[in-house]
Amino acid sequence: MKTGKNLQELAAEIMRRAAAKADYLTSTAAIVAEPAGQGVDLVVGDDLRLGINDVAHAQMAEHAGIPKAYYDKMLREDPSLLANNINVWFRKYPAERMLRTLDGRARAFLSDKFRPLENEELAQAVLPVIGDLGLDVMSCEITDKRLYIKAVDPKVTRELARHGAQFGDGGHTIVRVNSPAITISNSEVGWGALSVLGGLYDGFCSNLATFGERSMRKYHVGAKHDVLGDDVYALLSNDARQKTDAALWAQVRDVVKAAFDRARFDELCDKVEGARVDKIEKGADVTKVVKVAVRKLNLTEDEGKSVLQHLIEGADLSRFGLYNAVTRAAQDVESYDRASELERVGAKVIELPKNEWRELAMAA
Repeated sequence: MKTGKNLQELAAEIMRRAAAKADYLTSTAAIVAEPAGQGVDLVVGDDLRLGINDVAHAQMAEHAGIPKAYYDKMLREDPSLLANNINVWFRKYPAERMLRTLDGRARAFLSDKFRPLENEELAQAVLPVIGDLGLDVMSCEITDKRLYIKAVDPKVTRELARHGAQFGDGGHTIVRVNSPAITISNSEVGWGALSVLGGLYDGFCSNLATFGERSMRKYHVGAKHDVLGDDVYALLSNDARQKTDAALWAQVRDVVKAAFDRARFDELCDKVEGARVDKIEKGADVTKVVKVAVRKLNLTEDEGKSVLQHLIEGADLSRFGLYNAVTRAAQDVESYDRASELERVGAKVIELPKNEWRELAMAA
């Protein structure tokens, strides 16, 4: 698991951002892009000038229908050309948008129907539950894209069957002790859903895997509850919205508590432990096996090299070994966002259907 901030640092940054952020609803016809230094600024109305972060740039490119590679090339090499492109398309097809800002920069360029779920509200909902359950917050972070809180219950452990690499005199096998874990994540800028994902934490190597089953995801566009449609929610008063959000946060708290159910934990451990019988075929080219995994799991070339290294070092040529190699590779990447994605990808190795695993394991 990649380390980030401690809980006190996270709480301080959440509250700092809460005081420094602002939202604006405006038409693209009222927005002017202007070259500024090595980049582009947005001018809204008469006196609001904003820098633009990478998230907002990506959303503006998508909205304007400008291919991202070309958008980035213009941003790097000819900001004036990019500003002209943005202005032409914004005026040709005017649309209402929400500009989310932080510290004088546009951090998101979203539909006017986007209904924020704020990080400070999420923290207020889940941190007391984490404390009441006696969980250890092992890692947390807040990036331009998402907030993450990763917690483990150290009171609950299970030793997996001993297998894999040996050490010392060759007669001792690595002992892997797992504990139930949870990853709570939210995006204020439209980069995916609020999610609560259960998982497993490996105390031997500090690997974390997050599983999708029996988890919770709530998207930020339109209704936040199944009983309300998009049009109904848009017409609710602020008081009604607060009550609706309060029901959502209550649901989130319940999902956090349920994630540490012992039966669920044992079920995940059984599934992971059972993966050791799915062997990579004897005589298979391990390098080609990893190349197939890179394609199937949408890994980068560098991530594939890291997975290969950890698979060989682990000396466990099985589905279980590949699972551990991917979750260990998550610690090697620089981006906390990508590290968190790889923790989910590692769990997907366990979740691969049998036919897809055979295709991977039998790589010539």
